[in-house]
Amino acid sequence: MDEIKHDLQNPSKATHEDLFGRGITYFCIGFVSLLVISILYFITTRGLATFTTNHVSLWKFLSGTNWNPAMLDKHGNPQIGALPMIVTSFSVTVLAAVVATPFALGVALFMTEIAPERGTKILQPVIELLVGIPSVVYGFIGLSVIVPLIRHSFGGTGFGILAGTLVLFVMVLPTITSLSVDSIKAVPMFYRSASLALGATRW
Repeated sequence: MDEIKHDLQNPSKATHEDLFGRGITYFCIGFVSLLVISILYFITTRGLATFTTNHVSLWKFLSGTNWNPAMLDKHGNPQIGALPMIVTSFSVTVLAAVVATPFALGVALFMTEIAPERGTKILQPVIELLVGIPSVVYGFIGLSVIVPLIRHSFGGTGFGILAGTLVLFVMVLPTITSLSVDSIKAVPMFYRSASLALGATRW
């Protein structure tokens, strides 16, 4: 009885290991949190310095069309009009999503409803592999392939909404396809049976 009481009252080796593991985990969480807070503080202070130290108007920042921080305007403030970058970012995002969604849904429907099981087993790893490629790789391919192709075909510098849309289209297509495949597979079988009973086909 005394040995059982002693074992219950005194922490075991497993308990010490568990406490040690928790300590390391909490330390890592705290370090990562401190790192994120430091990054946010650095970005925030540097960004707000544009408006507090350089006295740039927020309206001029949002509506200006000339981005050249090294040059000063007639009021002695740096030229940091971000309107072209804001409009381009939204345009590229919307256009890439609009173009990629029909293709992604078509590929997802083909994989789940039309393609044989062997074809699905081949396409699924390819899609997942494309999802895991870093965006830097897509950007490098865009700079080395898409931009020169647009420059040769349409003239100009090759940098613009079209190049950004094509690169982002290729980037988001695997992700939307993978999510669409998972969503289609999650449809309950009784819904499929009901639609087939009403005359629906896989086409």
